Amino acid sequence: MSDNNSFEIRNVLIIPHVRKPGITGMVRHVASWLERNGVGNCILADDVEALGPDAPAVAVARLEAVDLAVVLGGDGTMLHAVDVLWGHDIPLIGINIGKLGFLTAAEMHQVDQTLEDTLAGRFLVSRRLSIGCRLGKEGGREFRALNEVVIGKLARERLIHLSTYINGEFFMRYSGDGLIISSATGSTAYSLSSGGPIVTPELNCFLMTPICAHMLFSRPMVLDAGDTVKVIVGNAPERLALSVDGREDVEVPPGATIEFFAMEKTVKIIELEGSSFYQTLRRKFMSPPAYVDSE
Repeated sequence: MSDNNSFEIRNVLIIPHVRKPGITGMVRHVASWLERNGVGNCILADDVEALGPDAPAVAVARLEAVDLAVVLGGDGTMLHAVDVLWGHDIPLIGINIGKLGFLTAAEMHQVDQTLEDTLAGRFLVSRRLSIGCRLGKEGGREFRALNEVVIGKLARERLIHLSTYINGEFFMRYSGDGLIISSATGSTAYSLSSGGPIVTPELNCFLMTPICAHMLFSRPMVLDAGDTVKVIVGNAPERLALSVDGREDVEVPPGATIEFFAMEKTVKIIELEGSSFYQTLRRKFMSPPAYVDSE
């Protein structure tokens, strides 16, 4: 679901990929542009520390005063920003300085025009469903992911066996290298690499995609956002792990129960007017050099 712009932008949080070469200059550029245009700007205390003595002299963020987050990085930085800002209902706009940048709105050389368009209200707010995950029964440890949660092997030599239940009803026992539970937004990430379908990111659904399944039926499943999935890990001694958006890995004991569900709270991602998911898909995945003979 997309909403029209209906909020005033007075204070912007800058979230940079702190290890990217040249990032300090990029942060300074964005901060200066915002100041010249009468918009306050700030940065997280952890990012100030990570940038070191060259960090720009901007205010340390008070999240309750932030209207918008400008993320300087790629998809990994966007996922980090979603985690940091969870619960604060702050929209994010991404400026790509990474490789793919599928979650971002523009490239770094477009940053001035992108900021101008954003302040002028020439954007939509895309509300993205995220995945919740509970390891163990009620009261167990919980996680959330915008893209995906992966149940995978820590060792390479053996298959793992995962029994799945949808809405409490047994569905299938998967044997293979693992299982991906992804949101619609995450359909263009690891799930796509494992043969999953591409889903428009605003659909209220999530995906269950097997990884290298050793079985005749191993098709991905598209599930309604109201469905719940329970996975019971086999009792064999293989070591497994949950990978949450690629930023957190948690070991899973044999026989563990893992539950997946759609989170009620959505993530707000800014999309510029005139852009579309299909345009981004074509530009990022279907343009040269991948589809042009180099000879």
